[in-house]
Amino acid sequence: MGRAEVDLAVVAAALLPVLLRAAQLGVLAASLSPACLFEASWWACLVGVFANYAMHGFIWTQPKTFAALSAQAPLSALGGHPVDVFAGLEVVAKLVQGSSLLLFLGAAGRSAAWAALWAAPAWCWAVLVVAVAAGQTLNLAMYSAIGNAGVYYGFKLGREVPWASGFPFNVGLRHPQYVGVVLTLYGGLLVLLCEELAKIYFPQLVLVWAFMYVAMSAMEQVGDNDKTS
Repeated sequence: MGRAEVDLAVVAAALLPVLLRAAQLGVLAASLSPACLFEASWWACLVGVFANYAMHGFIWTQPKTFAALSAQAPLSALGGHPVDVFAGLEVVAKLVQGSSLLLFLGAAGRSAAWAALWAAPAWCWAVLVVAVAAGQTLNLAMYSAIGNAGVYYGFKLGREVPWASGFPFNVGLRHPQYVGVVLTLYGGLLVLLCEELAKIYFPQLVLVWAFMYVAMSAMEQVGDNDKTS
């Protein structure tokens, strides 16, 4: 089994507690229903979430164009190098994602989420702690190992990236940072699951959000600077 397949196996295994909790609450069918595809508000939130990954895709496939744009206003205000501009845009994209999510939930959804947190059983909180601890350890370790230059496509944007073979690259994962983010997403969904959020298709939103990291992993595996896996 290659490292990319290990990534998928870990992500699939991490979803099992979420499915179990959905079954316990009687919302498994609602949480997997394609009816979300007919809800304009769901799509509006998804667009806000997806914008970040569209940006990643553009920069990955058009690094020279992005570098040229980075030298011009208004992007040049974010940094003197395309990597710094990318890092700044990432912060903006995260704010857009968070705002989109809050608007999608609305006051009723946020109230339901808060109630679900208090109602979640101990085992859900235990899984959350493990998932977030493992996920953010992988995420932060990536920045420690290869810095902004590595995380933000420095090898495509003209900045030297340090070669790293230690943690988190020695745990058998192809994309440890992306696996870490998906673990965090699933951990959060586990304690937020409830009938009210299932009715507005919040679980499907998180599942598609997680899939975007799978798609980015596949994109980056083509043309990656690591050809060993």
